[in-house]
Amino acid sequence: MSLVAVFHRDRGPRLDEYQWNVVDFVDPNPNIAFWQNSPKFARLRQSSFWDPVAMASLVSTFHDAAVSPEAWPEALKALTDAAGVAGAALIISNKRTANVDQAYFSGLSAGFKSDYIRHYAALDPYSPLLDGSWIKLSECLPDSMLRKSEWYNDFVLTCGVRDILGARLVDTPYHCVIFGIHQQIGRDLSDRVDSLVDLVTIPLKQAAWRCIERLSSGSDAFDELNTEVLAGQNRFYFDIENGNRYPDKTGSVFSTPDDAVAHAFVIAQELAQDGSWHGSSIVVTDDRGQEITCVRIGR
Repeated sequence: MSLVAVFHRDRGPRLDEYQWNVVDFVDPNPNIAFWQNSPKFARLRQSSFWDPVAMASLVSTFHDAAVSPEAWPEALKALTDAAGVAGAALIISNKRTANVDQAYFSGLSAGFKSDYIRHYAALDPYSPLLDGSWIKLSECLPDSMLRKSEWYNDFVLTCGVRDILGARLVDTPYHCVIFGIHQQIGRDLSDRVDSLVDLVTIPLKQAAWRCIERLSSGSDAFDELNTEVLAGQNRFYFDIENGNRYPDKTGSVFSTPDDAVAHAFVIAQELAQDGSWHGSSIVVTDDRGQEITCVRIGR
C-alpha cells in the first residue's frame, strides 16, 4: 500500500486541516504556475465575498459528510447559509432501478423529500439535463414548458422555490449524483452563489464519490463500475519524494488535471500537520507518466 493510500485510510476530519487547505487554494505557492493560473480560483481571489476561515469550516462539513452520510443535512445547511439561499438537495439515483437510492434535502424543500422520492423524481425534467457544469433551471427549460410541468408547479413552486442551480457531481454506469441549490420565490441567485460553487465543487464531488462507493461496496458490480467509469475519467498518481521516491501504486480518478492538483494540495497540507513530512514533495503524474505538478509539503 502506498503512503498516500495509508494517509487516506487513516485521516480523520479536522477543521484545522481544512483551514490550511482553503488558504492554499487561493494563495498557492507562486512556483506552481499551473495552479496559480487556474481561472476559477482567480475569480475567488477577486471576490469580496471570500472569507478563508468561513470557507474552511464549510469545506470541513463536506469531509464529514463523506465519512458519515448522517452529516449531509448539516453540510447542506452550512452551504445554504454561506450562499445566502433558501435550500439545497443532494439526490443519488439508481440507473438500473430508475429509483432514488438516497436523498438529502435542506431548507424550503426539506419537508417534501418523501414526496420527491415517491412521485416527483420520475417527473423531474431538469435533473436529466444536468452535466458536470452548474446550470440554472431558469436558463435550461423554457417558461412555457415549466408552466405545464407537474413537477415544477406541484413540487418546486409548492416548496417556495423560484430557481435552482444544479450540477451532476458523479455519473457512473449505475448511479448518478445530482446537487441543487435552491432560491426562494421573490429572490434571484446572486453572484455570491457563483463564487461559492467555484470553490466547493471539488470537495462536493469527492464527498459524492464516497456516497457511491458506500452504496456499491456491497454489490458484485462495484469492480465493474470502477473499470467502466475510467473511460470518462483520468487516473492520477501522487508520489511522495524526499530524496527517495515513494510511488502511489493505485492512484485516484479525477475528471481534470485541475481537480488532481487541488487534491494534491489537500494531501500536502494534511501531511504538513506532521513536521516530519516538511521538505518532502508530492509529485502528481497522469496515467502516461507525465508530471503535472510538484507540491511542496510544509513551508
